[in-house]
Amino acid sequence: MDVEELYRRYAAGERDFPGVDLSHADLNIANVTYMEDLQPGQNELSGINLSGANLTRANLSCVNLSGANLSSANLDSATLECTILTGADLRKAILDYAELVCNLIDVDLREASIFCTRLIGTDLTRANLMGATFQVMTEEDGLIFCDTIMPDGTINSKNWPERNKYSNRQRG
Repeated sequence: MDVEELYRRYAAGERDFPGVDLSHADLNIANVTYMEDLQPGQNELSGINLSGANLTRANLSCVNLSGANLSSANLDSATLECTILTGADLRKAILDYAELVCNLIDVDLREASIFCTRLIGTDLTRANLMGATFQVMTEEDGLIFCDTIMPDGTINSKNWPERNKYSNRQRG
């Protein structure tokens, strides 16, 4: 399946695409040349089921994935800048080396792998990171924690740059 087919089927009302392989795909509709069923600039995939999908190195920038099921999806090295993920299910997702320059409000990240992930100004309000691998990050300045469940089960409301045990950078 290619990106155009995904958007066409989504526009037709289909929402379930578990296990689809969109590795290296650019899901930013501004970069898709032919879209007969969608208006220009309408990057709408809210509520889509991409559980177990291969989205390695995919560009998901400026795509609305609110309420999407991305559980067990492979988002290794994916780009998610200005992506809307409010209420998305990212349980057991692989987000290693991804760029998450977006908000993760109310996102379920239980048991997700978040290793060497670029996080800048990311809002993790009410996100659930229970059991997630969340130890090594780059560019973690400006993270917002508010009632965030951390990997060890504690609830954190302390914002970065205040450092804690989940950061790999040291003050110096």
